[in-house]
Formats: sequence, C-alpha cells, structure tokens
Amino acid sequence: MAKTFKADGKKHTVKKNKNGDVIVDHAGKSQGKWDKINLTKKAGAKTIAQGVSATKKYHRKHGH
Repeated sequence: MAKTFKADGKKHTVKKNKNGDVIVDHAGKSQGKWDKINLTKKAGAKTIAQGVSATKKYHRKHGH
C-alpha cells in the first residue's frame, strides 16, 4: 500500500520496497539522486505514516 500526497506543491508517493524499507518517490520530472529517498535510513521511518510525516516535516523546514 502506498500513500500519495502533496508537499511543497509537488506530488510525493511513500511506499515500502521489497526489503521493507520506507521510500519516498517524487513524481514528475526526475530529481536526480533525490528522486527516491530511503526514509528508513534517512529519518528512521518504519511505517508509511511515519514516512509521510517525515517528508512533510522536511518540506515545512526547508521549503523546497
């Protein structure tokens, strides 16, 4: 199951990969090395809800 939402005006999808890690995928134009980010490693997210929260928190703080 994946969760799609907007943060900073851009579409994001948070899902789990086959290893069970929480990943955020930026939709649309490729973001280069930041197109897919492992939130389990970067933010300690263990659930999709924690991944959504971490992504929204990041964009509130950094605004891009």
